[in-house]
Amino acid sequence: MPSTILLSPENSPLRTLTLSRLQLDKDAPVCTVQAQGEELCLYILIGQVDILDLESDAGFGPLGGRRKVTEKAVSVLRVPASRPRYLEVTLGDFSADLLIASAPGPASEAGYIVHHDDIWAHQVGEGTHQREVREVPTPPGYAISCGETLQQPGMISSWPPHANAEDLAKFQAGVTSWSEAFFVVAPSPGFAVLDGYYTDRTPAHEIIRLDNGRSYAMPLGSHACHAAPDSYLYYAWFYCGDALQKQYRKYSDDVGVYRK
Repeated sequence: MPSTILLSPENSPLRTLTLSRLQLDKDAPVCTVQAQGEELCLYILIGQVDILDLESDAGFGPLGGRRKVTEKAVSVLRVPASRPRYLEVTLGDFSADLLIASAPGPASEAGYIVHHDDIWAHQVGEGTHQREVREVPTPPGYAISCGETLQQPGMISSWPPHANAEDLAKFQAGVTSWSEAFFVVAPSPGFAVLDGYYTDRTPAHEIIRLDNGRSYAMPLGSHACHAAPDSYLYYAWFYCGDALQKQYRKYSDDVGVYRK
């Protein structure tokens, strides 16, 4: 089966979030994705696919279409937490590369949701930490937030720190929860400076290398990502929890605003 688990509670400090990768080509053009009732987020990195719910015969597609992640065309299929499902993913292009984020949750009355034309692409930050963020809206009834960040050579992203001292104190006390994962695409490796706490509340105070095709659990707090001087740095991001609320600039007097 052309599906691989990248991050899960069994192999990383994540408690609820699981991130898998599904790769299709002419030798393996079809894959059945099985869910036991958890919420799913099928994120098409490149290529085009059709997706069919084998039990209800509900079909979705064609989804995707871009041939490189530096293009803005993002496509996502959301599947609510509810009953067990069998989803048949069929290749509609030369190849396709998908990420599948999943998380358990209470049964939701929400239906399937396809994101394509509602993606918000905008510039975040200034100077050396300016980057393009493509944010997928998180509808009612869904817990997983997702999107992607593209930064130019030598630039910095995920800065300033996302969580303040009050956010971290609540998290360490068990008042709030948080899980976050990245998947990296970059011609040359970048690096991230970590200063915070992982989902299981273990401290993260280190510098890690960000390699092409690798996935990483990210801490609550600060994880400033640095692109190599000769390479863009792209990462798809997924998170769930109530420790933070994104807060981008909205009105003219919103200065210095990035996240709560």
